[in-house]
Amino acid sequence: MDDADDPLPIPPRELIRDQVFAMLAEEIVSGRLLPLEEIRAQDLQADFGVSRTPIREALTRLADLGLIEVSTNRFTRVAPIDLFAQADRVEAAAAMVGYAALAVIPTYSDTQIAAFDTRIEELLAFDLTLAGSREVRGHWYGLWGSLVLATGNRTMIEILDGQLALHLTRTIPRQRTPQDIADFLRESLEELREIVRRRDAAPARLLIEEIFQRSSIDPLREAARAVAGTS
Repeated sequence: MDDADDPLPIPPRELIRDQVFAMLAEEIVSGRLLPLEEIRAQDLQADFGVSRTPIREALTRLADLGLIEVSTNRFTRVAPIDLFAQADRVEAAAAMVGYAALAVIPTYSDTQIAAFDTRIEELLAFDLTLAGSREVRGHWYGLWGSLVLATGNRTMIEILDGQLALHLTRTIPRQRTPQDIADFLRESLEELREIVRRRDAAPARLLIEEIFQRSSIDPLREAARAVAGTS
């Protein structure tokens, strides 16, 4: 049989529960659904024209990820951002990205280095005092995710993409990133680009860990302590 006679592949059908999950996750991560805002399963059933089962499955998945809170017969609502937990998540991501940098940068091809350069250029095009915005956070995630993906380590990829991604790209309402931190980020990106071009993994790992620590982990923990002190 000629290739032209082969039937076209049928794309997998997206399940309703996955559509509901994706829609709600996007609303939460983008900040369009605010912390503690109620989610009504009845409304979702009406919107999607489906039974309660796929809605419940989607909500269970969101709850398992910590994006919503469910209290039986009381409420289903968007989870507030736990700054201590967020700092822990960023710390876990930093460890994985640092390990990935150590493993893959010495093996990077010229094409991979060029792609990494492009990602850095995209970040440098932004005002990095807006580092907390979802758009900029998405670009940071793309930069670090490219290192983890290059390892081919399925466990790390699943943890980063399946468990941490939505939290790491979630908009966190706060003041602009201080100018000194934005300047540090800009200088660090320029330095990281040169280090990766040399395929010098050890200093790349140290610099990546410092970027995470100064720009995200320390500010998150400081903010969490401030909130805890006023509660």
